[in-house]
Amino acid sequence: MGRWVRVRAYCSSANLGPGFDMLAIALNAYYDEVVVKVEDEVEGVVVEHVRGPYASEVIARRNTAVEAVSRLLEDIGVSVGVSLSIYKGIPVGRGLGSSGATAAAAVIGVSRLLGLKLSASKLVGYAGQGEKVSAGSPHYDNVAASLMGGLVVVSSDARGELRVISVPFKGYFALVTPMNPVPEGKTGVMRKVLPSHIALEEAVRNFSRAAAMIAAAVKGDLELFGVLMSSDEVVEPKRAPYVPCYEEVRKAAFEAGALGFALSGAGPTMIALASGPKVANEVAVAMRDACECCQDPLAKVAEPAPGAEVIENG
Repeated sequence: MGRWVRVRAYCSSANLGPGFDMLAIALNAYYDEVVVKVEDEVEGVVVEHVRGPYASEVIARRNTAVEAVSRLLEDIGVSVGVSLSIYKGIPVGRGLGSSGATAAAAVIGVSRLLGLKLSASKLVGYAGQGEKVSAGSPHYDNVAASLMGGLVVVSSDARGELRVISVPFKGYFALVTPMNPVPEGKTGVMRKVLPSHIALEEAVRNFSRAAAMIAAAVKGDLELFGVLMSSDEVVEPKRAPYVPCYEEVRKAAFEAGALGFALSGAGPTMIALASGPKVANEVAVAMRDACECCQDPLAKVAEPAPGAEVIENG
């Protein structure tokens, strides 16, 4: 048996309103674990098995972790056999960064086993390549949050080099996840409903709101963060009609005391910001109860989670 590590990576909520493709936060509501082994008898990168409450939703799909690890090994010019055993604890296709968490955990595991000295942004870049499998193109917001933890900002410099920044944030969130059937490749489907062009004025308003959210996070101003989180006028209005009970759940969240509300990623999970754990619990219950057209909705209270980390090795 070769060397191995077990890595845990938490779910994430991306966009957070106006922060489309640039803001995301890791949350301790759900997690995936990946046992990564380097073995001489294995050729390439393979998934040994998948287990956990949402394993059946993954088995028939191509796996983001295989793509992410393969790209990393190819780039560094290392030829080793890698096997991945996945515990799937994050609901799949629900706007919680499920595929991103698996890829983040796998990349961290391989990096640790091979003693690589890569920056967080580099690791995010490789993990994000895995998203081509599930979304059709690389995406870095969810994987950045799961890999680094907490609130992250994803950007690139003038040369196109990925830049990922971690922002201090302490808050409490309520999440409700409808378990209604979703289409294969849901992220790609939900991107197709978005406008290809928007007015300059709309873009400026959304950019300024996303920037102000970062400032509010640094200042610890939850009220301002919530107001801005609820103010997207470009992406969320186009996606909301496809989310079960969106209007009813949003109304219930604010009536129960939520400071802010948004779709989590491309949905259908909806996320609300609260002033404390007690209010977050009350908001979660209200959101779930309002989800009358939802199938078996899941309700959770969560806080920002740490980044992907090795929890066992051998």
